Amino acid sequence: MVDGPTPQQWAELRAKRPVSEDALATLAVTVDGRETPLSIGMDQTGNLYLLIPIRRGPAGAPPPDLNGLRVRHRLLETGEVIELSAPPSHESVFSPFCREVADAIVVECREPWAAVAATVRNWQSAWRPLRPAMDKTVQVGLFGELLVLRSLMIPVLGPAAVDQWSGPDSERHDFVGRRLHLEVKTTRKGRPEHEISRLDQLRVPEGRQLLFVSVQLEQSAGGGETLATQLDSTVGVLRADAAALDTFMMKMVDMGWSEEMRNSGELLRFFVRGASVYAVDNDFPRLPDDFAPPSGVVSVKYTIDLANLPELDFDEATALVRDANPGYTS
Repeated sequence: MVDGPTPQQWAELRAKRPVSEDALATLAVTVDGRETPLSIGMDQTGNLYLLIPIRRGPAGAPPPDLNGLRVRHRLLETGEVIELSAPPSHESVFSPFCREVADAIVVECREPWAAVAATVRNWQSAWRPLRPAMDKTVQVGLFGELLVLRSLMIPVLGPAAVDQWSGPDSERHDFVGRRLHLEVKTTRKGRPEHEISRLDQLRVPEGRQLLFVSVQLEQSAGGGETLATQLDSTVGVLRADAAALDTFMMKMVDMGWSEEMRNSGELLRFFVRGASVYAVDNDFPRLPDDFAPPSGVVSVKYTIDLANLPELDFDEATALVRDANPGYTS
């Protein structure tokens, strides 16, 4: 029986992903503990691979690509292979798919191209569902959260910062620690104006401090930053901690991220105009804590303007994060 791929094997590959764009980290596929010529792999961006050595190309047209699955005939330094690949968000489907392909080739001794084609046909319905496009406002907000995670939280707390990132969990604030919360708002407006969508969003939890981070972006077709560049930069700083990287990628998937977005044309492009950090105190513009909407009003949205409000410099913000998390180190 084919032993993998397993979540533990993908995590092992994720921990030793290559730095080079055209390289793969690989592990041999095993059957009852014995290595086979087949291998699984992972590239720099986390894409998943099954490599099947072959002696010739397909007799006819190769199996078609499906939604999230690519089939390629490749020539590597070690020889010709059938290369099956999928984005990391498809791991739960790609793993059993790979086991079925490997079982057909290694255990049943079927011809590789025929085995791949038959398995692709059998699994068409599993790959068929189309991914809904990520809403533009979600992209903007998520970009700002990743910017804060990568440039402020991880440098201070190390990989443990991923555990405090609560935006994907729809909590009141985007980062939640024992003594400090952060709320991140990102705008494409020319002014630091932000919409507040919850009555309690700017309420300071008892015994804790709340910081407000205002990220200002300029959306432009010529922008050099996208959600993908922020993700890649974050993956780069988390590479040494496989558990934190797994948690981060799971949270990204929960937010609607898919590797297919890179080539879909839906990614917005930005210039980062700036980011400012504010202490939420008595002078911060917000509804009072005892404010209660009239009977029958179930939600309230309002806009705050942070122009001319004193902001914390980066060193002050860094010190607050560090002091609120004693024992954590990057």
